Amino acid sequence: MKKTLLFLFFFGLSLVQAQEKVNFKKKKFYVPAITYAEYPCLDNVLTQTTIYQVDSELRAEEIKFKKMFFNIDGYIKQPEGKLKIYVSIPLPQYSRTQADSTYDKENKQWKYSVYSKYQVKINVQVKCIDKIVFSQDFDNSEIDRISGTYQKGQLAKTIEDTDRRIRENDVNENFGIEKVLEASMYRIQNLLNYKLSYGTTETKEKFEFLMSKEHSEYGKMLSFENEITSQLEKITVEKGFDSKLLTPHLVYLESLVQKYPESEQNSDIRFIITNNLAYAYLLLENKEKAIYYADLLIKNGQQTSRGTDIIDRVNKANFVANTVRTHTNRFVELKKLGFKIQEEKEDARIAFFEKIEQQDLDWEQEKINRTKYLGLITDRRNNILDSIAFQNNPELLAKIISGLGGSEAIKNIQKIHLLSKLNFEESNVPQSEEKWATPTNYLLRKKMPDNYYEIINGPEAWSYQDRSVGEKWVKLTNSDYWEISNNLDPINLLTSFRFDLWNKLELLPDETSDGRLCYHLSYTEKTVNAKNRVIPKTEYHYFIDKEKFNIVSSEKTEFEEGQKNSYERKVYQDYKGISNLNNGQIPHKILYEFEDYYGDTFYQEDRSKIEVNPVFSNRIFIKEVYAGGFR
Repeated sequence: MKKTLLFLFFFGLSLVQAQEKVNFKKKKFYVPAITYAEYPCLDNVLTQTTIYQVDSELRAEEIKFKKMFFNIDGYIKQPEGKLKIYVSIPLPQYSRTQADSTYDKENKQWKYSVYSKYQVKINVQVKCIDKIVFSQDFDNSEIDRISGTYQKGQLAKTIEDTDRRIRENDVNENFGIEKVLEASMYRIQNLLNYKLSYGTTETKEKFEFLMSKEHSEYGKMLSFENEITSQLEKITVEKGFDSKLLTPHLVYLESLVQKYPESEQNSDIRFIITNNLAYAYLLLENKEKAIYYADLLIKNGQQTSRGTDIIDRVNKANFVANTVRTHTNRFVELKKLGFKIQEEKEDARIAFFEKIEQQDLDWEQEKINRTKYLGLITDRRNNILDSIAFQNNPELLAKIISGLGGSEAIKNIQKIHLLSKLNFEESNVPQSEEKWATPTNYLLRKKMPDNYYEIINGPEAWSYQDRSVGEKWVKLTNSDYWEISNNLDPINLLTSFRFDLWNKLELLPDETSDGRLCYHLSYTEKTVNAKNRVIPKTEYHYFIDKEKFNIVSSEKTEFEEGQKNSYERKVYQDYKGISNLNNGQIPHKILYEFEDYYGDTFYQEDRSKIEVNPVFSNRIFIKEVYAGGFR
């Protein structure tokens, strides 16, 4: 009977304890901390040095490597450092040269690149004072990409030539040896930084404190709150917890785990207890107890992510035998080291802004050059129109200009708007294309499955693509700008006739094009390659009707390294008059033929709407870009 009454008494007491009101508050502490190296013997080592043993053919690379590698975070480089990294590098062994291909979705073509493969073997041994703490042989297969892209027909010869030169062992060039060695060394340095480095960080610790003053544990809980708060606010990188002062409080919290067994009624009080124990032992670097109480925190069912976060942090941390490491020497020097690092960062910051400033200056100069060029476009065209008799083949030029409405009509063109329907050979579904142009602005809008826009606004230019993963609007490069700036000339936009090419065109014997006898005009733009040989860059052909003096067709062939890269042909049909051009005629139907990496492409453009000097504002070219889309 006594045993029964005693049992009921304790059961009732525990029930009262479980039902006591539990209100609690969360408090976050931001604690400065150190990220440790994997090896404890490095705790008080502040200096490092690297010793190389390299193949005799790699002496030049050794000098560079001594400057570039190894930069382990948290150490100072010195000739006789206590952290010693021994690196042995034999000459990389050439394997073979081969090609790779990637599909360029933007330009819808295959790109081919050539690369050589090397076998790189590097042995690394790390000593802490005189004790070996790390040793590994790195056996990597590295590649050296040869700059540029190639046509499919060029690949075999390029691979053969590269393979031959490398096998002939031209030591003076060393080919890709430097690149493949650097690629391996960077990976090794990243691994060593992960294992050896020290750095400062800041952790966010979340403790829970009891607020219910009427609760029986409030007094002792408040004592723990005051002690842990006081210590957390005083923690620095140099000074951590005072474990002696904290131990009695932790023993008390551990006793509460037994006093309040796992149950639904005890969920709140156990959440406070297990949370605080897990975080406290994490900060005390007691791996076993931190994981034990983090596991109880998870099982309690409240905010289980905290428990999993603590376990993850413990598993990633480098604790040793439940002992808080001493870093006295390191932390005494840490401020000096931090100052040195800060100086380097400041130098890098200044260099970065100097680079930005130089880029701004270069861009301002580029804008000046482009603005001058835009003025030259109009001046050049008007000079030719005012002095036809002094140009090459003046009689033919005069008749072409007359067919376009005459000199004065052409000079008075300020704005143009075209609307076309495009019919592709492989599809019966027509697409539409709109173009706007002024003497200083150009806009092409294509309504395709994926919208694409090109814009010139004075000296600036952008392109827009729906498929772009990053920024939708991208500023065009110089080469792209000069490529599309020809479209600023209204006559070129209407007829593809370029005044800037006229005096370069050579009159060749007559030829037939599209069933009509034509004047044949041709010009080949040339460049000089790396071997000082003159090779073709772009070849132009124009065919002019001998009766009506309309442009019947034009051809353009682009070359890369002297070999044909792409070909385009346009046939201009169905010429109609435009009142704004004083009854001058322009083509309303154009047949396109393209030949590139993908083979042949054919389509037809039917111009349904052509307006000269229409009513639209130049502001469209700025407003639409900065608005981020067309409305």
